[in-house]
Amino acid sequence: MFLEHYFDKYSFQPDKAQAYGFKKMDGIFEYQCPVLSGSFFLKMWIKAQEVSFKVYDQDTGDEYIQIHLEQLQGDFVGQVREACQETLAAIRQSCFEVEDFLYPQAKRLMNYISQRFQGRIEYLWERSPDSGAIRHRDTLKWYGVFMAIDWKKLDAGKSGNIEVLNVKTNQAADLTHEKGIYPAFHMNKKYWVSIPLDNTLADEELFSLVDRSWQLTKKGK
Repeated sequence: MFLEHYFDKYSFQPDKAQAYGFKKMDGIFEYQCPVLSGSFFLKMWIKAQEVSFKVYDQDTGDEYIQIHLEQLQGDFVGQVREACQETLAAIRQSCFEVEDFLYPQAKRLMNYISQRFQGRIEYLWERSPDSGAIRHRDTLKWYGVFMAIDWKKLDAGKSGNIEVLNVKTNQAADLTHEKGIYPAFHMNKKYWVSIPLDNTLADEELFSLVDRSWQLTKKGK
């Protein structure tokens, strides 16, 4: 199913949802909005933290089930999926909160980013639901990428899930010689590094690298 697990790590916030436009009836919160320039509309229902949504053709009123059929990969259905994901991402950001992280350092990191930069993780990618960008509020340029990956992708001698932050730096070659910092996973290793959020790197050093990444990715940099 399309975005089947998109809300798995999130808890619904009724007060925020009602301010966003959700209506409550018989214990069910419901929301409806147009997508893809009004060609379709999306309806969402939330009951006891269970999230469901459907997409309908605006002209016929029929459910557009094509978005859920993985074998359909045409340009048009791709546009509808992308538009729906953008809508769901906005709803998730405004009406839900992350329930928890695997590691306490990840939570401390996000508290720091929220307080210092008013930043948050934006989970933008359907195929990588555990990965999200942390962006400047004005330019939307990334200054961090949060990922939950297998340790083996950073260190062949380790296994299990690990939460990682990628940050931009102008000292990648030097930093990767330090304990707790690795060449960037899935990003340009010349300019980015990966930091497992398992307390190997102290909070003070981690936050300093975040600050530097924010500076390097500012407008005009």
